[in-house]
Amino acid sequence: MIRSMFIALTATLCTLITSQAQADTRVTVHDFYGPYAERVRDDVVNLLERQSGITIVSQAQVESLAERLGVDPSSVEGRIALGRELQLSAWMTGVVKREAGKLKLTVVVYDGVQHSPVGRTRVTGSSALRLSNEIKDHLWRKSRYAILFAGAPRGAGNNVLVSAPISGGDTSGEAGTTQAAATPEELAAATTAAAQGDAAASEAAEETNGEAPAPSESPVESEAPRTASKAGASNVDSGADDAADDAAADGKGRHGEALRAFLGFGSPYRSLAFEGAITPELGDYQLSGAPMLDLNVAFHPARLVTDGWASWFGLDIRAQVALSTKTFDRDGNEFSSRYGAYHFGVRARMPLGRHYVSAFTGYAMTGVSVTPKEQGLEAPTPNVDYRMMRSGVGAEFALSDTLMIGVDAAMLNVLSVGDIGEWFPRASAGGFELAGAATYGVTKEIYARVAVAYQQTFFDFNPRPDDEYAAQGATDQYLAMSLGAGVKL
Repeated sequence: MIRSMFIALTATLCTLITSQAQADTRVTVHDFYGPYAERVRDDVVNLLERQSGITIVSQAQVESLAERLGVDPSSVEGRIALGRELQLSAWMTGVVKREAGKLKLTVVVYDGVQHSPVGRTRVTGSSALRLSNEIKDHLWRKSRYAILFAGAPRGAGNNVLVSAPISGGDTSGEAGTTQAAATPEELAAATTAAAQGDAAASEAAEETNGEAPAPSESPVESEAPRTASKAGASNVDSGADDAADDAAADGKGRHGEALRAFLGFGSPYRSLAFEGAITPELGDYQLSGAPMLDLNVAFHPARLVTDGWASWFGLDIRAQVALSTKTFDRDGNEFSSRYGAYHFGVRARMPLGRHYVSAFTGYAMTGVSVTPKEQGLEAPTPNVDYRMMRSGVGAEFALSDTLMIGVDAAMLNVLSVGDIGEWFPRASAGGFELAGAATYGVTKEIYARVAVAYQQTFFDFNPRPDDEYAAQGATDQYLAMSLGAGVKL
């Protein structure tokens, strides 16, 4: 009889906890420490915002109130005061550490009333992108009972909170291995213990394979509560505070993968138009419909050893090569046309939250050759072989977890122009380039990409009456589009 009443009471308390948490579980996600800390924190906030019944209290709200109250949001006393004023159910912080080539995130959940640790969760990824996916796939399932317990009603006079074995398993590798999260029965046992006071809490903790944690004495200790778990829950590393210090030294690295490579297929379009042509033989020229390979490689070698500002800088290599295609002049003569464009340079890619801004410079070449099929024929247009310094700025905007839009704008300092300089010996040239791309993450490493680039070179020929070919100037335009796939490592 007593056993049946106890089970019924336990189930009732668990139901009340769950219903209250679903009604309004107010959570704040405060400071995260370590490599990629800001990006990881954003991933956690985005995950919680998608959960029903969770209300996020922003870090800005917390810090604004702390300033008005004159309390330190990094101290336990300050967080208790802020939790009371903001009616917080749970307070979350996290630490990211790099170990054995992997990123290990430990998220700690604190009770919003007394700021005592009630649970922790760890996920692991071999890169920042994989860690983001592990957060999205596993973190909520592994930490939800800790958040529900933190938001549950507290018994009067209860100063010790029971830490149920919330999760604790690592997720590693591609799929990862995850230990089971706490069951509703374990949560109910912990809640019953909380209602019965300190002594019963310790006893119930033994029954649920956990120990009641002592409230942290300092903000650093609160990042790594040393609660034990006989059920196999992973402990937060005792050096978690060292990771926070390392993060400060590293500048909280938030940068992405070391290597990005893309291969696409598309087609170029070229239009050369003379302005004020005096020589009758000069005619406009167009090229379109040629199959083209589009290759992009970005390599940031410093990311293999550091997450600091040095990891922003990388090599930027691009190539567009079109297969030979047939063209004809106004008299029906056949020619073979080839197109190629190349860029070798460096790019500094600086993160701004989940977005990026960049600056780049390098050496670029664009060439179009028109070769007659029969000897003795003269090409209707001069070959061009532009050699340029290409410098500009870019930006990338993360529209979602999988979709990113990027834009580049560059000025072209033309160093040489090829045969067109022989046709027009006093020619001067300049140019610019605009490019855009949209990438969609298909898997953790593979993405699809559609890209378009527009380049314009403009000429002033400075003609003289005795020139063999005379025109005021010309505009040479290129539009290249491609679709393909890439890999991020």
